[in-house]
Amino acid sequence: MKQTDLFNYQTEAMRILVNSFEKNKMVHAYLLDGEPGSGTLDACIYMAKKLICKNNNSPCMKCNDCKKIDSLSHLDLIYIEPIADMIKKEQIALLIQELSTSSMDSGTKVYIIKEAEKMNTAAANSLLKLLEEPHKNHYIFLTTTNYKRILPTIVSRTQVIHFKPVPRTYLLEKLKDCGIEQDIGYVVSYLTSEFETAMKYIEEGKITNLLIVAKKIVDKDLKGKDSYVEYYRNRLLFIDEKEKKYHRFFLDILILIYQELLKKENGKYFSDIIKDLNNNITTEEIIRKLELLNIYQ
Repeated sequence: MKQTDLFNYQTEAMRILVNSFEKNKMVHAYLLDGEPGSGTLDACIYMAKKLICKNNNSPCMKCNDCKKIDSLSHLDLIYIEPIADMIKKEQIALLIQELSTSSMDSGTKVYIIKEAEKMNTAAANSLLKLLEEPHKNHYIFLTTTNYKRILPTIVSRTQVIHFKPVPRTYLLEKLKDCGIEQDIGYVVSYLTSEFETAMKYIEEGKITNLLIVAKKIVDKDLKGKDSYVEYYRNRLLFIDEKEKKYHRFFLDILILIYQELLKKENGKYFSDIIKDLNNNITTEEIIRKLELLNIYQ
């Protein structure tokens, strides 16, 4: 998320962080809690630049310090993220080693731990020891999508800042700026709120294929024909797909299409996703189909 976007969509969270800096009241550890795409990691990087950049009105966004922090390659920044969906003790040991080799007046150091809820028990206990002995000018930023999954003793030693969910329109605008078709962008915005993940799904091409099949199935339903024919014709799309999330996404897309058909009755709907579908079934039938889909979800 861009700097301007952070201050537009996460006004309160950024106000807390920036005010702490400007009033020289930074605590040694922050826990930024928010769903994927809400900008928690971007806020950590922004604050790292604000703390390390030596120019007036930091961060200047142009100096070597700022550029290196953006690329997570600055010597005064240690960045840790899950490996194989887990953060292990050995990774936290990097922070401990850095602290043990840094003098108290060696300058500002920033440590960022992404998805801190994925620390294993050993890693969490190591971090806890680190938090119990804060060092001057050393700042730890943790991000999480669910702070309740983190050890309460760790949470109690950090300042927790909650980030609001980002409006779906934000992601849609970003996808539109990248030349993504509106119907694909609209579907993907229901599957994820994170821009990088959305682009990955789109570039893989699987979501587009799932949308095409889903619309054919719904079209058969609307015309009173056997929709199983379309399932059978496209069975390899599901048989060959090893990632279960795409099976779930397919159900999500079907539900989304029927929801848009339902909203069409009230005049408030996204036309692009159902523009080729003629709704010849009643509202009650649409609700029944949604109930059945939600059972299988």
